[in-house]
Order: sequence, then C-alpha cells, then structure tokens
Amino acid sequence: MIIRTSTQDVRKFGEIGMILRRLVFAALRTAASNPEVRRQAAKLAERGLQSAKPGLLTASRKAGQAVRAASDELSDGVRKFKAGREGTDDEVIPSTDEAKARTGTKKKKTFRNITPRKG
Repeated sequence: MIIRTSTQDVRKFGEIGMILRRLVFAALRTAASNPEVRRQAAKLAERGLQSAKPGLLTASRKAGQAVRAASDELSDGVRKFKAGREGTDDEVIPSTDEAKARTGTKKKKTFRNITPRKG
C-alpha cells in the first residue's frame, strides 16, 4: 500500500503545530502573570543559583588561571622578541613586582556587598 500525502495535508499539519504553539505560549504567559507562580519560580531560581554557585566559582577560578597563564606566555614571547630586536640575546628577566603579581601573592581587593536587604 502506497501512502500519499498532498501539500494540503502538510500545510494542515503545519497549521495544527502553529495553533498548538500559540496555545502553549498563551498558557505560559497567563501562568507567568500569576504572582504565586512568579514567587515559586523565583524560589526555584534562587535554589538553582545556590546549588550551582560552587561549580561556577570553581570554573571562574580555572578560567582566570588559564587566562593568566596565556597572558604570561604571550608577555614572555613579547619580552624575548623585544630583546632580540634590540640586538641583545639576553632574555629580559621580569622584576620581582611582576613575578609577585603573576603568582597571586598580591593583596586581593575586597568588594562591598550591594545586594538589597530582604524584608
């Protein structure tokens, strides 16, 4: 048995999908305007943020270390290039301040909490 579909059947299926999509989004808009649903969504989002926070901080720290390592590698290459361009084959040794800044022994800046108080 051969199944035939005409373009009208395909168009009808597309219209049904569009109608269903509109119904779903209308229901979501109605639910989103409900204050109780908003409160529950905010609580869920807060819980999700709190549970994801340690992983996000770890990923951020690793990304910072990778960026610093890449920056050090590039600056070493620039130093070598400048030393070679000036005619000296000696590699320029970074000062102790630069070395301290790279190792992270510099005092970290503390940030003030600007989050509004609850209540």
